[in-house]
Order: sequence, then C-alpha cells, then structure tokens
Amino acid sequence: MCIINKWNVWRGILEFSFLHISDIHLDRPFSGLSEFCFEENPERICKNAVEKVFNNIADFAILKNVDFVLIAGDTFDSAEHDFSSKLILKRVLEKFCNAEIDVYLICGNHDPLSSLNKTTFNYDENSRVKIIGYNTENNTELTVKNKAGEKAAILHAISFTEEKFNQNPVKYFKRAENGFNIGLLHCDLNADENSPYAPCKLTELKELNYDYFALGHIHIPFSETENIQYSGTIQGRNTKETGCHGIRYIKVKDNKIIKNTFVPTDIIRFEDVNADISSANDAVEALNIIEEKINEKISDNSDSVEIYLIRPFITGCSTCFDEINEEFFNVLSEKIKSDFQGKVYISQPECNISPKIEDEVLKEDTGISGEIYRTAVNEDVLQKLFASVENSIKIPIANCNFTEDEYNKFKIKVINEAKEKCKNLCSLIYENNGIIE
Repeated sequence: MCIINKWNVWRGILEFSFLHISDIHLDRPFSGLSEFCFEENPERICKNAVEKVFNNIADFAILKNVDFVLIAGDTFDSAEHDFSSKLILKRVLEKFCNAEIDVYLICGNHDPLSSLNKTTFNYDENSRVKIIGYNTENNTELTVKNKAGEKAAILHAISFTEEKFNQNPVKYFKRAENGFNIGLLHCDLNADENSPYAPCKLTELKELNYDYFALGHIHIPFSETENIQYSGTIQGRNTKETGCHGIRYIKVKDNKIIKNTFVPTDIIRFEDVNADISSANDAVEALNIIEEKINEKISDNSDSVEIYLIRPFITGCSTCFDEINEEFFNVLSEKIKSDFQGKVYISQPECNISPKIEDEVLKEDTGISGEIYRTAVNEDVLQKLFASVENSIKIPIANCNFTEDEYNKFKIKVINEAKEKCKNLCSLIYENNGIIE
C-alpha cells in the first residue's frame, strides 16, 4: 500500500479508483482497409494494434494505482476464441493481477457465458479475475474492496448467458443502502423493447439511483449522464467507428466521484474529413484546402495515435471542377503520405462537387438560379438581411468586446461569406437544370 493510501486510511477517508473498459473484441479483425492508400500490406500494420492497446491500458492502470477494473462485456468477438486471442487476454490479466488489481468481468452478446469455460480466462475462485452476473434470478450484491482492504463499493452485474438477452435487465437490479453502488451492464439503452441485446431505458437506470453505471455494447464513447456511461470500444476497427476510442478512469472519495475522465487508448484512428473547395481557383489550392482540413482534424486528437485512416468528403462549387480527377486523387494521396510522414493514409475521396458558373451567366439566367444570384449580390438586400438578425446576436457580439472598426470588419466578412455561399448554391442549381438536390 502506498504512503498516501496509508495516510488516508489513518484519517478515515475512503478512497478508491477504477477503470471502466468495454467491447475489447479481441479476435475481431480490421475491415475496409483496402480502401486506403497504404504503401504496404495494411493487415500487417494493424495486426498487433489491439494487443498493444490492451497492454497500454494495463500499464495505465498500474501507473494510476487503480483498485479494480470493470470490463462491461464483449471481451471476445465471438463464441469461438482463437488461441492467440486467449493468450493476449491471459497475459494482460496477469499484468493486472501482479499489480494487485482486481478485475470484474461480465459477458456480452458476442461472448456469452455459454461460450466460456475456466480455461478461457484461466481463473479460479481465489483469482483476482472474476466473471460475475451469471445468476440473474438472484442478483447478489458483490462487495468490492480497495487496496487498503476497505469496503469500497457494492457491485451489481448481469451477464449474457446466451447470444440474445430479450429481457429488460433493470428488473434484476436493486440499490444497496450505505455504500457506493456500481452497475455493470451490457445493454441496448433506449432501444425498442424487442431488441435482443438487453433493452432498457435511461429513466429506469436513473431511478435505481446508482452512483455509477458502467455500460457496454455501444462502440462509440457516449455519456448519458455524468454517472451513466458507455466507455465504447478500446480501438476502432472500421470506417463506422470513427473518432476517439478509449476507457474511463473514475476516482472516488468518501462515496463521491471526484474524477471521471475519458482516456483515449486507440493507436489507429478512423476519421471523416469534410473539405469545401469552393474557394479554390485551381487544383493546387484545392489540395491545400483538403490537407489543411486533415491537419485540423488530427491536431485536435491524441498524441497516442500512430496512424490515421481518413476518408475525405470533398464538396463545393469550384472553378477547378474539371481538374478533380483520378490524377488529382493520386497526387493528393502521395502528398498526404509525404507531408504527414506516413502517419496519415486516405481513402479515395467521395466527391459532391459542381463547376462554378460564371457570374455573367448567372446574372442573365431567367430561372431560379438567376433570381437567387441577383438577390445575393444586391448589397441593399444583404444589409437588410443582416440587420434583421443583428438584434438576436447582440449579446454574443457584445461578449466579444469588438471595437467599432472590428465590428464593421466582422459584418463585412459575414455578408461576403453569405454572398459566396449563395453564389455557390446558384451554380449548383444551374448545373442541375434548376433542380435543388
């Protein structure tokens, strides 16, 4: 026990911390990698990613000296566990155990209790690793202790016995008095009652008045409330699982959560990037706009990410419409790989672009595109439009502390941007023969 914990025990302060992990899916492969412009076999690059992430999580738990770890289901991806996946799990669980960190694990729809046996997790009754929630008919309250040996929390859990759990699991939960109540549940929250994945409602979980609900099943990190959380999968595996993935680190003092932090863990990240090339006068400017948008996306993200797999979505009306072709995509791909030193790979961009129609053509058009264009370039009309919304934005503008000159520049910028967007809309309508898609 560390000196700080000994001091807190002597002072009578109850402290503990834990990790909330879910949806590890150990034997699930990456998919859709062929879309991206790799220089080498993408499977080789991604092969060991999940094992590395899982090990990094164990290292983080040891660094933070957490008291226990909760795994909210779907540790495996299927009922058939390959040897390498079981070996990865065994090694990581041993790291937790060697650091005197208890692990409490439930089963989800991908790895139900019926598919597991003691050799899968290599545990016994005295092990620090415990599969729990297997007796739905009698929801036993499990007392969890911190490293000081004090009663830290009361843990309630439900495991999937088979691949489908058609019942509302909430009826098996109850709140214990005089303690920090934690619910560990793999469920389909706010889903239709016919969902086969333990459907229940947020209101029902709230009514239990638990101090923390560690949820699994949804792969995107999602916070229903401060204490009802989906931690999401630890590593995205396809283009549907975009953005940051990780775990939650919870610290409790005297039965109150004092820290509830999302910790990014993924080392390969899928992202979608939207790039409007309307302002580009040529293909070079279009390349720069797309690269700038990619740079903005990855600069906001975690330093732990080793590879970004990005799908660009290119939109807008541009004078360089005819230059956006296969050669452009090839140059873009090579430029991204070079400029980001092999950290970023892109897929073939999805394009929804149109040629920018010359102002004179729009001005003379007798259809709807011409009508919109003539309104868009009419300064008197634009000034009146700005004045009509100006009153509703007075408060946020006042908070910016603009000088009169700065405010006038802001106003001109807003009007010019509105004018440009209207002109682009006119080009789009004109190109589609007056049909707005």
